[in-house]
Amino acid sequence: MKIMTGKPVFFAASTLFLSLLLVGCQSATRSVPDSAGSNSRNSISLDGAGKACRSDPLYSASGGPNELYAEMTECVRAQKFDRAVFLYALAGSYTWFDANRIGTQYAKMAHGKLLGEALAQLSEKQVSQFWERIRATMQDPAKKSMICDRVKQAGMPSHSIDYMRVDKSSSVPAKPKEQYQWDMAVDNYLLCK
Repeated sequence: MKIMTGKPVFFAASTLFLSLLLVGCQSATRSVPDSAGSNSRNSISLDGAGKACRSDPLYSASGGPNELYAEMTECVRAQKFDRAVFLYALAGSYTWFDANRIGTQYAKMAHGKLLGEALAQLSEKQVSQFWERIRATMQDPAKKSMICDRVKQAGMPSHSIDYMRVDKSSSVPAKPKEQYQWDMAVDNYLLCK
């Protein structure tokens, strides 16, 4: 058995910690990013890669998680961490919400996989800087409250949730029954309350 040391261990440990942190944020009922921007019905990929980091205060609820995560990585590269944290929170809320609407293990795995694929496009230093900003934001009650409010303002996702299904051809829409389900999903994913 090979023993890992140095940078590979640090990167693996950081990725594991980040994954656990995110899964912990999602362990209750939360909303998760959408993936209407995906061109492939059978894979989860960041089809919006290369998207510029924009500055609009809100984001359209029709934008899919792939698009949100792609822009998030561009914002991290541009060191626009406040915008990147918002996109992370929105995309994660959308995918968590979608995973809970579908309610399968595959959907819950897809939720984590999207974020992992986005983070894999960044350097170790960028990931470390980004996670530090996420931690700082979520530990500051005023900043956390602002993120929660902005994600709720963006609204429930309106994208297709087929990216979360094993059988992509089922096309049965999974619409939330009530607005409170969205609010509860955001509160639980981001631990707003």
